[in-house]
Amino acid sequence: MVDVSAELGRLAELDELAGPAAAEILEAAGWSGERRNPAKEWATTWRRDDAHAWIQGDGPPVQVEFTLWYREVEDEWPDPDTYIDDLHAEASAELPALVAQLESGSLAARLEPAADEDLTDGADYIDHTAWRLSGKVLLAGVKHDDTEAPVQLVVVVREDGTGADDDEGEWL
Repeated sequence: MVDVSAELGRLAELDELAGPAAAEILEAAGWSGERRNPAKEWATTWRRDDAHAWIQGDGPPVQVEFTLWYREVEDEWPDPDTYIDDLHAEASAELPALVAQLESGSLAARLEPAADEDLTDGADYIDHTAWRLSGKVLLAGVKHDDTEAPVQLVVVVREDGTGADDDEGEWL
């Protein structure tokens, strides 16, 4: 799994999460960007190895979502409910390692646990852990937005108290 701790640290240091600044950070970290939305001045869709990143929203502020693990949901499966439950369990089993990586890496001293707060910004996560980080929200979680969407393990960084407009990226 790709370690995005350095990118998260640099994003958290920004005074305001703005699309061009986030794009510069991703490019400097070796991500390949694609400008899929001609109305934006920056690339919104990024890839490094088997990970994806999206700069979401019109902002500022924007939010940056890293997808570190995902599995496509197969249309033709004998028992779709059991299959999807298995994918949710598989993704949830990856979450503790990601949380441990974030809590023991370069961000460890700066992470403030948010155990009793709901920092999901209304998103529906199967399982998640959230922190405050330099005035931003950092969330690692498992999500499955739609029956036809992949099950994903994501890390999201966004401004605290604000959510970016929903501007979903496309799968590469």
